[in-house]
Amino acid sequence: MYFRLLTPTGNRRGPVFTENVLRALHQADHRRHGITLRLDSIGGSTQLGVEFPADLRAVVISGLQDSYPGMEAHPSESLPVASMPFQWECALRKDVDVFSLMTSDRFTDEVFRNDFADPLSGVLSSLQSGRAGRMGFSVELSIRPATKRRLKQATRLRLRLRRAFWPASAKTWYLKLAMSSSKLRRAAATLPLLCSHRSPSAENDQESSLPATFECHLVLRVAATENVRQIALKRLSEIAGTFARFQSGESQLVTGPVMAVTPRRRSRGRGFLMNVAEIASMWHPPTETTDSVARVSRGNFRELEPPNELAAVGDREGTVLGRVVFRNERTRIKISHDDLRRHLFVIGKTGTGKSTFLLNVVRQQMESGRGVILIDPHGQLADEVLSCVPKRRKNDVVNFDVSNVSRLPAFNPMVGPSGADPTLTADAVLTSFKNVFGFDEGSAPRLLHIFRNCLLALVGTPEANLASVQRLLIDELFRKSLIARISNDAVREFWLTEFQRWSARDRTQYIASLQNKLGAFTTNERLNTILNPTTKRRGIVLRDVMDSSKILICNLSKGQVGHDASKLLGSLLLSSLQVAAMSRADIPEHERTDCTVVIDEFHSYLAEGNSTMADALAESRKYRSNYVLSTQMLDGQLDSATLAGVLGNCGSSLCMTVGPKDGALMAELLGKGLTPEDLMQIPKFHGYLRLLVDGVPKTMSIKTTLAM
Repeated sequence: MYFRLLTPTGNRRGPVFTENVLRALHQADHRRHGITLRLDSIGGSTQLGVEFPADLRAVVISGLQDSYPGMEAHPSESLPVASMPFQWECALRKDVDVFSLMTSDRFTDEVFRNDFADPLSGVLSSLQSGRAGRMGFSVELSIRPATKRRLKQATRLRLRLRRAFWPASAKTWYLKLAMSSSKLRRAAATLPLLCSHRSPSAENDQESSLPATFECHLVLRVAATENVRQIALKRLSEIAGTFARFQSGESQLVTGPVMAVTPRRRSRGRGFLMNVAEIASMWHPPTETTDSVARVSRGNFRELEPPNELAAVGDREGTVLGRVVFRNERTRIKISHDDLRRHLFVIGKTGTGKSTFLLNVVRQQMESGRGVILIDPHGQLADEVLSCVPKRRKNDVVNFDVSNVSRLPAFNPMVGPSGADPTLTADAVLTSFKNVFGFDEGSAPRLLHIFRNCLLALVGTPEANLASVQRLLIDELFRKSLIARISNDAVREFWLTEFQRWSARDRTQYIASLQNKLGAFTTNERLNTILNPTTKRRGIVLRDVMDSSKILICNLSKGQVGHDASKLLGSLLLSSLQVAAMSRADIPEHERTDCTVVIDEFHSYLAEGNSTMADALAESRKYRSNYVLSTQMLDGQLDSATLAGVLGNCGSSLCMTVGPKDGALMAELLGKGLTPEDLMQIPKFHGYLRLLVDGVPKTMSIKTTLAM
């Protein structure tokens, strides 16, 4: 089996952790099958890999992923350079394998002595291949546990080398015999050393074992097309030269001859010995000191271990959000109905898969028979939802499509739910206009005062619509007839006393600003048709949509109706939804059906200082209104108070790819050691989910697309 390994950027775990994996392998590989540790470069990308028998998978892959959190392991059917037509290789071996090469503890930065300088950086740099794909390079370090016989031979050899040789040249002669590939010569080295005598220090030496030692073969290979053969062979020599950094005073690496690779694989013969520290120094997941090396394949998505409680949640009813991404786990992630009532917040740049995620959420609500309301400012998501409505629920669909001129929808925000407080209905409309125009009590107190009294005078009457506001201000006969029907003493007092006290000139001046702002919408023919329906056109009733578990799809396409008109419609719908939800107080909580409100680009319908959404999130749980809010960014879109209200009241959050400022904010919210850099390089259709599990938030890595 061959696996590609991707280490996350900024890895701070060095070769010591690879040593632990190798020790475990040494204990587990009783049959000495061995594994091959690889560094491969082809097509301009350098990557780590490992080959092993299937029965060692748990030891190798799980061990590496446990030691290096966030490491990705991807199985592959073929080796990276296996398909190249011409291949050459050379072998490297230790001249004296009973002594150690340079290990990782001796590689420190020359300036900052306490910092680890990864020796692998030079090797990775030398392996870089061109993007044209004409050359490929690989480093293959094949290892298997050394036999007991080989270890005993090495121990005896090490003790003999500590003796004093006379003459000194006899030691060189002895090493040639002892390290020879010929059995006969090695046997000759075991004869009594007539030319040596024990040194005083050697008398006290005790025979020691060599624990966790492997028999190794180190092969460098280049694959290339015929026209770049000479360049490839030169590069092979350069790669071999980079391994000189591992040589010590006692042990050197000797480069063998370059030979063509034939279809029939040659026997590697007798290998050389290396301990786990030597092997881990030559091959380990790159540390953060190698991040500057270009074109090294790294994992961009740090996998987080899911909580143990997730298994129990998977069997419950709820909405599937995706699948766990952690090693070999692919558990479906569900958010229960009760946890969804605490709302879900989704953030991610355009093109990261937010709309697909929202489509899956809406589809599941429709298929399960629950009520759902979608507000889409672009129109594409609304069209996709319409195309996947189950046949049995076609009659439940209410299509609020502003792009269809021939069949424009009707919605009168001045008509609230039956029995609802007229003040709430009027405040909902007033808040929506505040959102669009961005004014408040401090900047336009008189305008708001007049507008509020206009709305309170009209709500609850047959003439209640936005067009009647203009008429109430300028038509004296209409105003008198309406005042006679006003039951609110404060509102009647305004029209009879304060409004009448103004001179004609002052009155014209005071109401001009309100007329101008209302005129911008009442003169919009399409918007006027929607917001001022005739008695023959019954507008949508949001309370009925919620109570009857209907499907309301609102296509508020900015390209069709304009940015301001789309913003006003969305804001009016949101404010009216809150009023409709609160009116459900007249029925017991257990009889209230759940209604999921999905809002794409929800920030479009909010203005600075507006607490509409924060208030809705805080109060709607008890009324069974479940909000799923989506946005591309937080920085610059929401003021601090609104942002705190949204994040504080959304129990679950899904973060896809974000920018640096949003990354810092979301990393703090998600926890689990995630950094802003992790959140800035999330692959498409992936994300980090902070999910409420029985009311307790748990963070995990997920893939959002799955077959429903």
